[in-house]
Amino acid sequence: MIKGREQTLARLSTLMQVSLSVACYWVVAWGVNTYLRPVNIDVHDNNTIYLLIIAIWYTLIKELNLGKMLRVKTYSELFAEYFALVVISSGLLHLGSLFLTDSVPTLILALFACLNLIMLFGFRMLTYKIFKLIRGKGFNTRNVLIVADDDSYFHFIDRMLFIRDWGYNVWAIMSDGKHIKNKYESHVRVLHEHFQLTEIIDANVVDEVIYCKGKFNNEEVRALIYACSEVGVTFRVYSELLSVVSQRSHLTYFKELPFLTFANNTRNYFALKVKEMLDFLFSFVIVTLISPVLLAISAAIKIEDGGSIFFRQRRVGLNGRIFYCLKFRTMVENAEALRVKLENQNEQSGPVFKIKNDPRVTRVGRFLRKTSLDELPQFFNVLKGEMSIVGPRPPIPSEVQQYQRWQRRRLSMKPGITCIWQVSGRNNIPFEEWMRLDMLYIDTWSLKLDLILFLSTIKVVFTGEGQ
Repeated sequence: MIKGREQTLARLSTLMQVSLSVACYWVVAWGVNTYLRPVNIDVHDNNTIYLLIIAIWYTLIKELNLGKMLRVKTYSELFAEYFALVVISSGLLHLGSLFLTDSVPTLILALFACLNLIMLFGFRMLTYKIFKLIRGKGFNTRNVLIVADDDSYFHFIDRMLFIRDWGYNVWAIMSDGKHIKNKYESHVRVLHEHFQLTEIIDANVVDEVIYCKGKFNNEEVRALIYACSEVGVTFRVYSELLSVVSQRSHLTYFKELPFLTFANNTRNYFALKVKEMLDFLFSFVIVTLISPVLLAISAAIKIEDGGSIFFRQRRVGLNGRIFYCLKFRTMVENAEALRVKLENQNEQSGPVFKIKNDPRVTRVGRFLRKTSLDELPQFFNVLKGEMSIVGPRPPIPSEVQQYQRWQRRRLSMKPGITCIWQVSGRNNIPFEEWMRLDMLYIDTWSLKLDLILFLSTIKVVFTGEGQ
C-alpha cells in the first residue's frame, strides 16, 4: 500500500518536473521574442522542441531517480543532481534540435537552462521541505522493525528513533541483548528473539525490517529475507563488510546466480554511457570545426624540419589495454633515442620523465605545448573509443611497470585528454600528488566534474598556462 503510494507520488513528481521544464522553455522563448530581440522561434507551433524536452527530461529524471521522494537527502546533494540534470539535458536538447529542427538559439538555451535549474531545484526543495514537515507530524511514516544485538551500530538506531522528519516509526526492536534492552526499553518495545518474525509481521503493521546485528548470521538473514519477501515487506541489512570493503557495491546476476559485486570506481552506468556518447559527439564536432587549424599545424611541422607530422606512442588504456596515442610531433625525430642521454636531468619524481626546457623540443613544438594544441589529434583516439575527453592521462608501458600496486587503479577509468592535474599546476606537481589527483577524479567522478575540468582546460589553452 505505502510502496504503491510512494510510486504514485514519484510519478506525479516526475510529470510535474517535466511540465515545469516545458513551461520554462515557453516562458523564455516568449520573453526573448517579445522583449529582447526576435529570434524566429514560434513558441506555439514548434512542437518538436517541446517533444524533445518531454522525452529528454522524463528519461533523465527517471534514470537519475529525481522523482522519488527520498527521506534522507541534503540540499547540496539535491542541487548537484539537478545541476547535472540540467547541463546534460540542455546539451542533449541542443544536439537533438540540430538534427531534427532549427537549432535552439544560444541565448534561449542559456536562459532556459538557468530558469530550469532554479525552478526544478526550487520545486524539489519545496516538496522535500513539505514532506519533512508532514513526516515530522507523524504522517507519511513507515513502520520499522529493527533486528539488533549488543554489537549493533547504536548511532543508527538512535537516529531512526529520534529524527522524526525521516518519516520512520520504529515499531519495535527484536533483540536478546542486555544493552539494547537497557538503552531502548523506555523508548520502544523490545521483543525477545524467541518470537517468530513471521507471526509479528502477520499480526502487526510492519513496512520494513532492518537487520543491523554486529554478528552477521547468514542462515538467519536468509530466513528473514524469505519471511519478508513472502508477504511483500521491505528488508534491509547492514553489515560491516559493506563499509569496510567498499561503499560501491551492487547486486549482479550470472544467469540465475546472484553475486554481490564490489567495484572501486563508479557504477553509474547510465552516466558513463552518457559520457561516452558526449565524448563521441563533441569530438566529432570539434574535429570538424578545427580541421583548418589541424591542417595549419600539420603544414607548420612539415615546413620546419620535413619530418613526420604525428607522433604515435604506445600507451596503456582502460584496465591495461595497449593503444597508440596520437599527438602532433613536438620533438626532433630521434627524441626517444636522445632520452637516454637526458635521464639524469629528469625533473619529475617517480617513473615519469619530464624536463621543463627539454632540448629535444622544436620551435613549433614549444608553441604547441604551451597552448596544449599538440594534444588535438587525441580527439581521433576519442572517436575510436580508446580515450575520453576527460580522464587520467594515459601512461606509457614502462611507467606502469614501475607503479606501486595502488597506483594501478588509475587504469580503472578510460584515459583522457585532460584531467585534474592538467588544470592544477600541470607539470609543476610531484608524481605522488599527480597520482593522488587522478585517484580523486576516479573516486568523485561525475558528469558535472567532467564539465568543470573541460571548461578549466579551455581556459588553460587560451591563457597559455600549459607547460
